Amino acid sequence: MPRYRRAVGTAFLVVAALAVGGCGSDTSSAHSSAAPEDVIGDQPAAPENESDSNPSPAESAGEDDTSIEDFLAVAGVDDDLVNRLGEIGDANNYGLGAGVETGLEDRRRLATSQVDTCRNVAVGYRTWKGVRYSDESGGATEEQASAMADFLRTDFCPHVAPLKEARLPEQTLGGPAEDDRGGRGLTSPVTWWDARHPRASWSKECAAQTGMPVGDPVAYRLAKDEVVCAIVPPAASLKKHLISLDVVFSSPVDEDRARRAVLALLPSDASATEPTEGTNPDWSYMDGGCLNTNFRTATMERLTDGLQKDAEPWASALYYSEGSIEDGAVGDYTGEVKQISLSTGANEPGAAGDLTC
Repeated sequence: MPRYRRAVGTAFLVVAALAVGGCGSDTSSAHSSAAPEDVIGDQPAAPENESDSNPSPAESAGEDDTSIEDFLAVAGVDDDLVNRLGEIGDANNYGLGAGVETGLEDRRRLATSQVDTCRNVAVGYRTWKGVRYSDESGGATEEQASAMADFLRTDFCPHVAPLKEARLPEQTLGGPAEDDRGGRGLTSPVTWWDARHPRASWSKECAAQTGMPVGDPVAYRLAKDEVVCAIVPPAASLKKHLISLDVVFSSPVDEDRARRAVLALLPSDASATEPTEGTNPDWSYMDGGCLNTNFRTATMERLTDGLQKDAEPWASALYYSEGSIEDGAVGDYTGEVKQISLSTGANEPGAAGDLTC
């Protein structure tokens, strides 16, 4: 059951791991995503153009090797550390295949993907146990995954610098409750959001709950205890419209509050269908569950059609009691909601009849 935000992040990481650091050959090789322990925290605001000097792995992936070098330099990762990581990768089948030695450029690409892992562990979004299990599900043996995670934890990640966040922009609020096409948040342009809701810090408000951003992040405060976290889609056809977002509460709220939060971000004609419980996919190492509600809205079909994206009269909201990571829901669904993943389109059960978190 795809969620656009997750799909975008995954797509970027695949590009980062392949165009940026290939793991894969005729021999099964493992993909890793490990991370450090104190990378975000309270840090000074970065200059306005900090994001220009600190490109993401996704941005680097589509550019030349100089961009990759720049990314690693800003992250504090030099070629000596890159080569040490590459040696561990070659020895444990994280490179081009068993018995194939990688070169410096391949090792740099592997390093960019591991920087992201380091930063996610540092902010509490991922755990070393999760990193190992994820690598094992990608083809690594238990010994290979442990060797890579141990090296990342003790040798690589302590050198990775926190991702510096650009200063929040100055805003003039008081914009309209609806955008000029009838949207109220989901599918609305970033310009509408900036005129309607104050920006919030991604690193302080979103990182631990939704992970470090891969792409261009934005966060908005909707209430004292409620923040929206989103990634601006890279596709030109979407024109910086937020077609997927996460609502994060400072502490869990009841389902009534969660539903009101969702409806406030959907067109005014949205109406909820019966909710469906979901569970983590079979391949996940975690036990966890979620609750999904689909919302019918004729306006949404028109909005998404205008963005050249899957024109359907639906939106969907996944409720999590603790949160969600790449491997699924963290913990069982309890009836209280800490995080909501809101997307265009409906979420439906799979072929086996089960809804997947």
